[in-house]
Amino acid sequence: MKRVLVGFVALLGILAAACGTLQSYALIVNGTRIAQSDVDKELKAIRGNGRYLDAIDPSRRQILGTGQGTFNADFTAFVLNQDLDYELVHQEITHRKLKPTAADNDQAKATVVQQVNGPDTFNAFPKWYQDKLVQRFAEVIVLNRALTPAVDEAKARDYYNAHQDQFVQACVSHILVDTPQAASDVEARLAKGEDFAAVAKEVSKDPGSASKGGDLGCFFKDAQLVPEFLNAAFSQPVGQVGQPVQSQFGFHVIKVNSRQPAPFDQAKDEVQKAMGQGGGQPLQQWLMTALKKAKVKMNPKFGTFNKSRPVPEIEAPQAPGSTPTTAPALTPTPTG
Repeated sequence: MKRVLVGFVALLGILAAACGTLQSYALIVNGTRIAQSDVDKELKAIRGNGRYLDAIDPSRRQILGTGQGTFNADFTAFVLNQDLDYELVHQEITHRKLKPTAADNDQAKATVVQQVNGPDTFNAFPKWYQDKLVQRFAEVIVLNRALTPAVDEAKARDYYNAHQDQFVQACVSHILVDTPQAASDVEARLAKGEDFAAVAKEVSKDPGSASKGGDLGCFFKDAQLVPEFLNAAFSQPVGQVGQPVQSQFGFHVIKVNSRQPAPFDQAKDEVQKAMGQGGGQPLQQWLMTALKKAKVKMNPKFGTFNKSRPVPEIEAPQAPGSTPTTAPALTPTPTG
């Protein structure tokens, strides 16, 4: 399985561990010990979230071990690779004396919620674990920003002015409900003239936007949103409530408040990507170098760290004569 950092290419990593205790650590990264008790605690959080397990492997056959309450060795090695990546990110931003801002945390939470299959799944994790997931991805955002080369302002403005159609931003509100009948009921109330924001506060199942009257803010076409929702946001008439849209999260009643090119200051990151200067490539290059330089000591129970591979990684212990297998993705494939 290809291993990448969350959001910039593929998926959000969540830690897990196999059963048993041989030593007090799972791995040590550049002298920092990741305790087996910590991964055991996370294992308990994951195993307690049935929604999440259903999302990554409904049959459970690809992820669970033979012992009660365990994950198999391949899955465990995969998630420990994610643990390794995030620890390297944390060490780097600590070295650079960087910290996520409130806006970084908000962006991280929105992405994490999407990656773990929606707000209901996210809220089914313990609060401490929700915070941990958000903190990790916020640190990725901070490091990516620090590693991305500065944009030549004049060239970026010229590119923006010549390609404004690439930087259209949709500002959207929605009401999320569980069933087609509930969506029809919402449509009927709105058709009678009820206020969209008031209905959203009353019935929407999306805790992140319901309290704000369904307001999701503004986003570009590459936003990490499910495709059904994204397509509606960029095709539905502005100012009107569209037909309910079904996604993996339920049924969305959507109102596009505006859709127009974003001001340059808001579109700067998108301009940078379009000019080939963004998109997370510097972060991936940094990670590759960091993995090659890293001093990693493994608890042999969990496998070995193989620096000879094209991308250095933790490999699961294999029984004599067995063939290594590929672990499933930890989360549904993100969109956008």
